[in-house]
Amino acid sequence: MLAVYVFFVHFTVLTNCDNSALFIQGVDCVRGFFVISGFLIYASFCRASSLKTYFSNRCRRILPSYLFIVIIFSLALFFVSSCSFNEYFSTEWLRYLLYNLSFSNFAQPTLPGVFTHNTIDAVNGSLWTIKIELMCYIALPLIVYICKKIRLNPLLLLSVLVLLSISYSLICNHLYNQSGNDAYLIYARQIGGQLAYFVMGMIMYESLQFVIKYRRYLLVFGFVAMAIAYSFPDASYIIKPLAITCIVIPAAFIGRWGYWLGKTDISYDFYLMHFPIIQVLIHYNLPDSIGLIPSLMLAFAVIVLLSALSWHFIGRPFLRRKSTT
Repeated sequence: MLAVYVFFVHFTVLTNCDNSALFIQGVDCVRGFFVISGFLIYASFCRASSLKTYFSNRCRRILPSYLFIVIIFSLALFFVSSCSFNEYFSTEWLRYLLYNLSFSNFAQPTLPGVFTHNTIDAVNGSLWTIKIELMCYIALPLIVYICKKIRLNPLLLLSVLVLLSISYSLICNHLYNQSGNDAYLIYARQIGGQLAYFVMGMIMYESLQFVIKYRRYLLVFGFVAMAIAYSFPDASYIIKPLAITCIVIPAAFIGRWGYWLGKTDISYDFYLMHFPIIQVLIHYNLPDSIGLIPSLMLAFAVIVLLSALSWHFIGRPFLRRKSTT
């Protein structure tokens, strides 16, 4: 659901259409991803028999689809590029491939002659989150190790980390307001700012019985807190980690919808693939020629189809066990 909402946000941004109906900020859905990751990855770590098994599970889940999608689009978009064969497969193409395969999308987000007439020429504006995800995967065992080493209650250390992350975001926001330098907004969305959400997911797993017992109350609290955060933007950095967490985790334990949707887990592939597909449709002026709604429906159908193929033929075969979170 979060991935689909991000798709709608990116579609409206890339096509320059009215997005007033999307009252939730797309970045808050991304923050929801980190909350869910914190919950699930912490659960995976607790079940893993060793650190090697933990990292093996993480690599087998996240790398195959990511590497495949980066490589296949770097090749396929040659047919969209305005450059010749030699101009396209040049040093710039190689830089794109190497930087994106190493999770440094920010260093080379474009390909030669690709999407140059689109509003945004980046090939895949969604990839910036993956490097943060990987950093969180590395940070998690360190956090657990520190807890055991100093014999500290995990909830206490996790709460301190949330407060430090919130403080980091507040400092970045203050520096942005003082200087107007957009770099501070970029810093704010790096791991220092997103760690609060990942760690809040860990806290929810540590408090799982409480979450399940009071899930409906927590969900109502989350929505109320989120409304307050949107009403008072200056306080949003403080409120949103708790608000978003109290929405996405309790919601997963209400009813059976999560079980049925989880049988085919294409959300990760969908998230990785949607941005360049929308870009291709815009490149060929489909929103102008067939209309926004038909273009939206076409983009969604194509992304779902390709995501399902990517999951079934690339992502799932690498998961040797029946279930890997």
